[in-house]
Amino acid sequence: MSRNSALWVLVLCSSTWLPIKAQTHDELMAEQKQLIGVLSGKYQTPSGGYILARGSEDEREQSREFLVEEIRSIGLKPEVHSYRMPNLNPLIDLLFDPFKGANVYTILPATTETDEYVVLGAHYDSEVDCPGAIDNASGSALIFSVVKHLKSLNSRSKNVILVFFDQEEEELVGSRAFAKLLLKREWNIHSVHTFDMVGWDGDGNKEMELELPTPYLEEVYQKKADEQGIPLYMTSINSTDHHSFRQVGFPAIGVNEAYGKRDSSPYKDTPEDTFETVNFDYLAGSTLFVLEVMKEILK
Repeated sequence: MSRNSALWVLVLCSSTWLPIKAQTHDELMAEQKQLIGVLSGKYQTPSGGYILARGSEDEREQSREFLVEEIRSIGLKPEVHSYRMPNLNPLIDLLFDPFKGANVYTILPATTETDEYVVLGAHYDSEVDCPGAIDNASGSALIFSVVKHLKSLNSRSKNVILVFFDQEEEELVGSRAFAKLLLKREWNIHSVHTFDMVGWDGDGNKEMELELPTPYLEEVYQKKADEQGIPLYMTSINSTDHHSFRQVGFPAIGVNEAYGKRDSSPYKDTPEDTFETVNFDYLAGSTLFVLEVMKEILK
């Protein structure tokens, strides 16, 4: 899809699918630049401050406040899921306090009666003193844009949970806590899709990595990738948030730039992971690809 081409959303009207013009590729890039710019300290927050990194407790709280308002801005109700989680090694709890943080989420309801949920997640925290523009403001921007567009569909067969995880950089704590919340509520989870670093494409081939997809999810992603000319490859990498959900039995997949092929940001976990390093054209194209995957799942 060219940068100036339009995204066409199909809606059901009188048993006929009609095209309705939505955002152009350039408009989507502008929207994502704004969100990533705020989260990585390039632009001021609406309250007038700057989020220079998202590693400290105060910075993460400031980030949560911003994400809560972003969710409200698209007409959905934000929820803050506060948690306390023990360290993976219980002996460490004798020396350090348990982890404490909060995920931010919302639910986009299906348009028909169903108890099924699809989860779209990305972590919003970063390493200390790291702006985290690609890791992982890029993933946060992708899922926010996807859900914003899904909201405009007239027909959605499943509920969608949009969730921003805290403390991925600290033993996947936020996503582990959220997976436990889903188990406690006994929600019927169709699939979990997590996005971690989707802003780098050094060789310009638009390639994306799928981490440990189920056969069904691999089939759906591959179908839409073939339609859009996006190269995909599969890996067994499990070092980010999708692992938390697979551990407790949910069908889950991780999606990101070509990390396993080393076509991934060299600035990960450093102060150089800045707004200026993000390939916004690649991010927007990846967003439109994921949107098509979700529309297929929600048919």
